[in-house]
Amino acid sequence: MFQEKALAILKAGKNVFLTGSAGAGKTYTLNQFITYLKDHKVPVAVTASTGIAATHMNGTTIHSWSGIGIKNQLTHENLKSLATKQYLTKNIRNTHILIIDEISMLHRNQLDMINQVLKYIRNSAQPFGGMQVVFAGDFFQLPPVSREPEPSNQKFAFMSKAWVEAAPVVCYLTEQYRQTKNELNTILNQIRSNEVDESAVQLLQETRYNEHTIEPTKLYSHNADVDNMNEQELKALDADEEIYFAKKTGNAKMMDSFVKSLIVQEKLILKKGCKVMFLKNDHERGIMNGTLGVVVDFGKDAEENGPYPMVQLMDKRKILATPEVWSINNEKGTPMVSFEQIPLRLAWAITVHKSQGMTLEAAEIDLGKAFEPGQGYVALSRLKELDGLRLLGINRMAIEVDPLAFKADQRFQELSGDIDQLPEDDFKNEWESHIYAAGGTTDEKELKKHRNKKVAKEKKISTHEVTIQYIDQGMTLDQISTERGMAKSTIQGHILTISDKFPDVDISAYRPDAVLMERINEEYQKADKKAKEEDYSEDGRLKSSIIFRALDGKVDYSTIKLAYAFLDV
Repeated sequence: MFQEKALAILKAGKNVFLTGSAGAGKTYTLNQFITYLKDHKVPVAVTASTGIAATHMNGTTIHSWSGIGIKNQLTHENLKSLATKQYLTKNIRNTHILIIDEISMLHRNQLDMINQVLKYIRNSAQPFGGMQVVFAGDFFQLPPVSREPEPSNQKFAFMSKAWVEAAPVVCYLTEQYRQTKNELNTILNQIRSNEVDESAVQLLQETRYNEHTIEPTKLYSHNADVDNMNEQELKALDADEEIYFAKKTGNAKMMDSFVKSLIVQEKLILKKGCKVMFLKNDHERGIMNGTLGVVVDFGKDAEENGPYPMVQLMDKRKILATPEVWSINNEKGTPMVSFEQIPLRLAWAITVHKSQGMTLEAAEIDLGKAFEPGQGYVALSRLKELDGLRLLGINRMAIEVDPLAFKADQRFQELSGDIDQLPEDDFKNEWESHIYAAGGTTDEKELKKHRNKKVAKEKKISTHEVTIQYIDQGMTLDQISTERGMAKSTIQGHILTISDKFPDVDISAYRPDAVLMERINEEYQKADKKAKEEDYSEDGRLKSSIIFRALDGKVDYSTIKLAYAFLDV
């Protein structure tokens, strides 16, 4: 099925399972659908089965959104308790469409619990309380993590009662956008079909001798191999270290599990010359999760912004890597946990598990220690073409898939083929009625008004004025950074600018504590007496690096800048 057909079915309001091989455009199709819904003012909940997948979709975890948390089962008392939470019930009752991405990693018991909650809170016997539900993912990807070993039929989401009740229309995407050469695509399809022939194995083994113009990222099945490789390579570099510690806020227990799901590190050690990988999309700068580069410097404007790494990409562009925020929000949009760090990690090597969701230009893969079906498929499907692969080792399990996932996939293809025979107009005729049923509008005047508001907001309001709107709402620094998708350090910089350009704005809630203010003021006055002309910025203040060094690096640059907003300097 082509993306256009799948999108037409989604717009018609059908419950859908959106699937297909890696690189077939599942995420792209989902994003098209989400944009369409928001443009028509339809309330949609965008969720995912894991924290890291949720951040990729600019959504939240399905566990948080539904209120099930980490529970394994729900009692009637649990349901009554959830129904007393106003923010939860309001959100669920007002939502008409629920999207769950990375469905392969959601346990069947969890999907059943979500179904229970929605039925109870919406007071409806219909599947998922009458919502349109969209499951997206690929069951050949890595399965749910279980505390105890479980057979596949006890954990895959499609084995749940909720899945049967929802009876989703299967949209199996067949176009390929990641793999551009037939060889790799053929091998991946053979793995999915459980029919890997000797010629495919031979092609894979021959990649051992591939030469790459860029240093490939090494993929291993075990963490120990990854850590050893990265540590060795970093140690071998004759250069000074720069160390970056993550800033973490929120619930401690939730933070522990969240951090485990992230590929970004709590303590990041870099050197000039080290190989790194970007870990977050930045479409404006042409950076994707998985973009590779080399640290060539620590930034020309390090004096002002901190010693952030300057990364040279494979296309020779240089990008200053500044902090980004990963968070999980509750139903009110307030961060429950927030993790701020430079969006890089050492990229000489990563695990197969952590590579899921990435696209790599070149990879050196050792599948000789693969320990579960699907690892080989995930690893190989990260690449665009076979020329980018160097395979060092492989065992039989690496090119096998879970037997139940295989049987299910065959059936999914059949069901998708049946629905694909129907004319697209059959679904287009239902678009308008579905928009109204889902609480949206197709009134052109309303839509034009909505679009004009968006354009006006984007064009007429400066970034600092947007931050002011959130300040006026009484949001914390963490809440503003999450809402805007910016690092907290960036928002702290905004507040300094606001103090200069918008003196009437009340920023007192963001004043650092008195002890810290006194320390910074004391060091500022000392340095000011002996400073030279080149020690001052264009705004007439001492460069923050001067105070940073005076405080022995114990206070970060962004906090020093924030303090400047409250100092008489």
